[in-house]
Amino acid sequence: MVYTSLTEAPHNLKDGIDWLIALRGTDAEANLKAMGAAIHKLLADKPVGYTEVPGLEAVKQISKEFMEKPELKYHWCVERLLKRFNKPMGKAPSLLEKWFGIIAESDYANVVQNHGFDRQAMSDKLAQVVDSCDKFLNEMKDPDHYTSAYGSDATWAKSCAKDPEACAVILVGVAPMLYTGLRSLWDVSFFAAKKIPPFNSKRRLLDMLKAVGYGEPVCPAGIGASDVRKAFNLMEVDIFTTLYDLGGFWAFYGDKNAANSKSLRDVAPADSVEGEGRVGEEPEGEEPEGEEPEGEEPEGEASEGEASEGEESEGEDSS
Repeated sequence: MVYTSLTEAPHNLKDGIDWLIALRGTDAEANLKAMGAAIHKLLADKPVGYTEVPGLEAVKQISKEFMEKPELKYHWCVERLLKRFNKPMGKAPSLLEKWFGIIAESDYANVVQNHGFDRQAMSDKLAQVVDSCDKFLNEMKDPDHYTSAYGSDATWAKSCAKDPEACAVILVGVAPMLYTGLRSLWDVSFFAAKKIPPFNSKRRLLDMLKAVGYGEPVCPAGIGASDVRKAFNLMEVDIFTTLYDLGGFWAFYGDKNAANSKSLRDVAPADSVEGEGRVGEEPEGEEPEGEEPEGEEPEGEASEGEASEGEESEGEDSS
């Protein structure tokens, strides 16, 4: 299936990366600048709790269905994020959770405001994500058989220029899918490269590739762990933090019935938040949600059964 508009949400990691590249289009600077401004407008003024945004719940459901695939749902990062779709997130983390970095800052605070993140910084981070995903795709795909999920009519000018927020809602809604898809594939490829467990690590990698949209013939026949690791090594590691924080967990995953819940019509337009910064620097300590994997391979042994299941790979903090 080929989509003709960027307002049609992607349904897996492969299509999500195709969406980002189609968004960039032939005038990358102008398109990503406009998209960065739209994302900033959507996120910058959102309070901690729950804000209802038209169209967002339907896109979030697409991410949820992706994460519920059997090949993904038992991985540590997917299990934790799925809980946020199934049960409202608490917004008052304990001192221990903050101190040890068990959760990401963007789970309980508006990181756009906290870090003075302006429109240009948002555009720059988005450009970094798109560039990294483009490099990843070029390394992964079989150019003789690859077809983008988004056709030539799916452009910023035709899909988003008249209603930029509609496209911003798509990206915010599928950001958890992009994050968990990449993280799960990163973990599985690491353990497959180490042949952990030795009897089926390659099969698990191939199953994961198919689940996220990169099975044959999208990828070359015979693709292996070293090929996937090479593709990941071309990416900037902090895009994982950016993708996580773009999900707006502080604003869109709280209790809908809480006193501080709002609909979009109750929220005033965002003021400009000046200054540079990152989307969601996490507290120091153990790797929280949203932490990017190191470029170097993590230390540690696989958990029993699923190599990356139930716990995250250890490594140096790359924030």
